[in-house]
Amino acid sequence: MRFLCLVLLVGFCYGAQIKVAAAANLSRALQAIKVAFLKEHPKDKVLLSFGSSGSLFKQITLGAPYDLFISADKARPLRLVQGGYTPYPVQVYARGVLVLWSTTRKVKSLDALQDSFKHLAIANPSLAPYGRAGMEVLKKLHLADTLQLKIAEANSVGQATSYVASKAAQLGFSALSLMDKKAHYLIVPQEYYSPIEQAMVLTKAGGDKALAKDFADFILSVKGQAILKSYGYLVPPFGS
Repeated sequence: MRFLCLVLLVGFCYGAQIKVAAAANLSRALQAIKVAFLKEHPKDKVLLSFGSSGSLFKQITLGAPYDLFISADKARPLRLVQGGYTPYPVQVYARGVLVLWSTTRKVKSLDALQDSFKHLAIANPSLAPYGRAGMEVLKKLHLADTLQLKIAEANSVGQATSYVASKAAQLGFSALSLMDKKAHYLIVPQEYYSPIEQAMVLTKAGGDKALAKDFADFILSVKGQAILKSYGYLVPPFGS
């Protein structure tokens, strides 16, 4: 009985902890959401791990101990459900916005892709939805073959963004959510790429944790959605 009381007391004092796997485009926005969430859960901990949706998906299928998977697409969370890795419903939380940007020149139109430059940073399209969207733009403009040798492929949209930030690449495709006021970027018109519908799902382990459910609910709450919108995401109803 004393041991049980001690366990309950320790849990009360130190709170709960969850591990969240999140797509790289969320690295700024989700940190802000975490800060707001923990103001309401001061004793709890939320550990965030960022990477490409494809690599995080693979980690989860191999048994990585994440409680919540926040992807940059809807397909991979659905594949977790379809593959029996989780029984929980997939929830769409936002739609991403693609940008073409640079730190060395002003990007006024997609014609910048036909200017003189050495490298174009783009995330691996098989791992990162923003990389796939960037390749769709190049194909739409009939530039995929022309620019093939100039493409500097990154593991995630975060890494692709760092290539441009460090001037290793003169142009790059990124997420609006990763841009700051000093960046020279162009919001790519939606007609050039398929919608980047972003969704999340609780893992089997996360479904048993109240904190994981609360964090997912907070992302979908008025507060969470307002933060996502402030970082450039479109939130349901899309286009608002």
